[in-house]
Amino acid sequence: MNVYENCPHFIGPRLTLRPVRDSDAQALLAVYSDPQAQPYFNADNCTCDFRYTTLEQMQDCIAMWRWSYAQGHFVRWTICSEKLPIGTVELFRRTSEQDIYDNCALLRIDLRSIFEMEEIVFELLELLVPRAMELFGCTCMATKVPPFAAERMLALARKGFVPSDAPLIGHGGSFYGDYWLLRA
Repeated sequence: MNVYENCPHFIGPRLTLRPVRDSDAQALLAVYSDPQAQPYFNADNCTCDFRYTTLEQMQDCIAMWRWSYAQGHFVRWTICSEKLPIGTVELFRRTSEQDIYDNCALLRIDLRSIFEMEEIVFELLELLVPRAMELFGCTCMATKVPPFAAERMLALARKGFVPSDAPLIGHGGSFYGDYWLLRA
């Protein structure tokens, strides 16, 4: 299955993951304008920090995500709880000759702060991890975890991720830390 031709939906006990839609803008603005959620966002190697305050900014971001999907750059799913968008996840296959994150599914998790709980993150991982490496043809999976993200760390450890000392080396040689890694 080519994830860029047929993007799957994932349905769990409490959460559903589906491709991001233009109609998610208002609900996702509550995520990306949440000052308590913003420190968790991973903007490594990105051209913005994903801190939005207007509906227009959020709509432009969603348009960029949808364009990037059409180009085969990454997949952005909306995380829904009881049909209400509470965040997004992004996945893509990263290649690099500069660091250990070559042939790696890179996962970004953006949640509204009231949903930043071990059980929510663990359910996201339960939905994504079993299929992500297959969907993206990868041998490992990595995600950034800020040092204060205790609930997220608990969920990742339960799923078998371990902290990595190796930096992710970005465009222009920038070094990024705080990654956790899961090997196939």
